[in-house]
Amino acid sequence: MTGTLLLVDVLRQQLAHLSRELAERDTVLHERTRHLRVAQALTHLGSWEWEIEGGAVRCSSELYRIFGRESGADLLTFDGFVAAVFPDDRDRVMVSINSALSGQSLYDLEYRILRPNGDVRTIHSCAEVLRDDNGKPCRMSGSVLDITARKRMEQAVRESEDRYRTLVDLSPSGVFVFCEGRTVYVNHRGAVLMGATDSQELLGRPMFDLLHPDYHQDVCENAQRVLAGNVSVHSAERIYLRQDGTPMPVQMEAARIVWNGSPALIVLVSDVTERKQAEEALRASEERFAKAFKASPHPILISEFETGQLVEVNDVASRLLGYAKGEVEGQIIWEIEVWGSAEEQTHFRECLRHVGSVRNLDVNLRTSNGDVRHVLLSSELIELNGKLCRVTVGDDVTDRKRAENELRQSHALLRQVLDGSPNFIFAKDREGRFTMANKAVADCYGTTVDDLIGQTDADFNPHWDEVEFSREKDLQVMTSLQECFIAEEKFTDWSGKTRWLQTTKRPIVDEQGRFKMVLGAATDITERKRMEETLLLHERDLNTALQDRERISQDLHDDILQSIYAAGLGLEACKSMVRQQDELAADHLVATLDQSIGQLNHVIAKIRNFISGLELHVPHGVDCVLDLRTMVQTMCAGSSIQCRVRIDNKVGQYLSPEPALHLINIVREALSNALRHSHATRITLSVRQLIGSVRLTVTDNGVGFNPKSVQGVGHGLENMAARARKAGGVLAVRSEPHRGTRILLDLPKDSSRDIN
Repeated sequence: MTGTLLLVDVLRQQLAHLSRELAERDTVLHERTRHLRVAQALTHLGSWEWEIEGGAVRCSSELYRIFGRESGADLLTFDGFVAAVFPDDRDRVMVSINSALSGQSLYDLEYRILRPNGDVRTIHSCAEVLRDDNGKPCRMSGSVLDITARKRMEQAVRESEDRYRTLVDLSPSGVFVFCEGRTVYVNHRGAVLMGATDSQELLGRPMFDLLHPDYHQDVCENAQRVLAGNVSVHSAERIYLRQDGTPMPVQMEAARIVWNGSPALIVLVSDVTERKQAEEALRASEERFAKAFKASPHPILISEFETGQLVEVNDVASRLLGYAKGEVEGQIIWEIEVWGSAEEQTHFRECLRHVGSVRNLDVNLRTSNGDVRHVLLSSELIELNGKLCRVTVGDDVTDRKRAENELRQSHALLRQVLDGSPNFIFAKDREGRFTMANKAVADCYGTTVDDLIGQTDADFNPHWDEVEFSREKDLQVMTSLQECFIAEEKFTDWSGKTRWLQTTKRPIVDEQGRFKMVLGAATDITERKRMEETLLLHERDLNTALQDRERISQDLHDDILQSIYAAGLGLEACKSMVRQQDELAADHLVATLDQSIGQLNHVIAKIRNFISGLELHVPHGVDCVLDLRTMVQTMCAGSSIQCRVRIDNKVGQYLSPEPALHLINIVREALSNALRHSHATRITLSVRQLIGSVRLTVTDNGVGFNPKSVQGVGHGLENMAARARKAGGVLAVRSEPHRGTRILLDLPKDSSRDIN
């Protein structure tokens, strides 16, 4: 019994010990559970366990808080968990759960959940699948970490980085980051400044490769100071070198940053080329202003706006005002005693005290030597050394006014000369309107010069063919910018009388060579044309007479002269018969026959001279060349056409009188035609000897003609051809419309006169 009691006591003691140990462990467990809840709450980490067969889900309090549910009132089931997943993420979560249950992958993913109040949270969930002895999944337990704040922070960081990157990329300055002396970052603008197509081309390059060698030492020292923290920001102007080696002035700002855990140097580089150019332009402008102010031929005065006190004047103004250099400065501009009248002085003062510009104020100023000068004053407000001032510039127009007056007088005289001219003088613009005309033009149109200006030919002349012809020539001058000569132009005046004009039109151009107007001058050739028609009629009558004369000459030559030759031959035959008579009678008959033969030879010579027209003058040898030169000089003396003459002095030695006469007459006809009808500006005449002939060439640059179209119209070409044939020569006429005319005559040399 005693033993049994002892055993019971021992058991009680052990039970009490176990109870105390269990109570202590329970206390520790509760404390650790409380610590776990606190830790989960602090870390926003919830835990869960899912009984796969029964579908029950046990969740920690923090998990309920993460899902926005009450811990005891709203039990979370698997279906409730799936419903809480954000709709766009459900498929991805179910795929991950199924993959974990099948053993293909671990359950570890981030997704979003939707709280009952509509709040969206982002969680990171990890879980482990527990399996039974057969490998079948029976339970799945895991944790849920609320990473919403972290995600938002990461998003904010990304947005901040994007903003920073955008700002850096869009910066008007080049941004360079140098770490351990090498380039680790360059923005787009920096690459453009350095002449690189892409910023990757500059990465890894030493910092000093981008810098002009003159600044290496200085930049190295300042970079070390910035990296050491001795200077927060370093600013300086330096010269960078582009990819092609060309220098570029830049403004650079350098500061210290941390790049991937290492101290680095960030440098902002701005191209100051334009600023440098602007500064240089400003300096040059100020220098030019100073030089212009000093060297200006116009008086320039600078005065304060409020007081009118002179600040500075140039040398011209000092001389005009009658003061030595420096004496006038400090005086009041409107109180200087140079004004022509008190009214002008008061008016000028009021103008200067009025805010705004003053333009060409007309005043009279009395200079130091007593001369009165006519001056136009202009003034403008400027800011000088922080004060509002006026710059007043004077334009001495005394000489110009005098010149304008003289010019008006000259114009009046020119108008009198133009109006006194019998020729038509006018100018037209591009639309054909008269911009200038003399009285002769106005009289022909039956109006005045003033009424004619601004009008066209069509406003006065109802004959459209004449108006269109004149307008066509005007347009030709406008487009070609070349002078146009119109030999004959038909014109009907206000009374209906038809006139003929010879007109020259030439373009007037501006300084750039662009057309401005047509200037025309016309001469009334109506009377001359009438006289030419009369002369042409007389010339035709003369040609008819010459043809008759030629016919008579041929008849004399072919009939009468041959008969006389025959009579002479008969007399010669009688002489031989007379010799058979006695001596005294024979001598008397011979003398009589000789006298008759001499008289026949004299008649033959006179007939020959008549046939060849040699009664007037028959050239011989050198006289032919002299006569030819004299004739050409006489015919060309009164013409404005340039005549060039080249005559070989030896050609007269190779021509007998008759061919020489024909040559002179052919030259006279050819030169007359060129002077009267070709409208040429240049005529060239040459007579020279060739190996077997003497060649005449007459060339002009006139209007030319079609030789076939003039056959039967006139006798000039036919006469020349007839004379060439009589002289034994060959005549050729070559001409085309608008390409001039060329006449060639080859005369055979007289071999009996060859001196070689």
